[in-house]
Amino acid sequence: MAAVIQYRCEICGTESSNPIHWFMIQCDTDELKVLKWNDEAANAQGARHYCGEAHASVYISRWLEASCSPSMPDFTQPSHG
Repeated sequence: MAAVIQYRCEICGTESSNPIHWFMIQCDTDELKVLKWNDEAANAQGARHYCGEAHASVYISRWLEASCSPSMPDFTQPSHG
């Protein structure tokens, strides 16, 4: 008998062994991919699991904010110009 795998939503912590309508996100510092659920990709190293579109969107927004935000100005340095 195969072991039952539980998946946990990265945002709310909901757990499911039958993640219908869930999404996965694979990302690094340069790329983010949103995938429809499939067991092979869900079990891949680094896959993130989300219980629905709303929670996948939360992660996407956070990722974009972290990677696209301009660096903070360094006001301790003299200005040029």
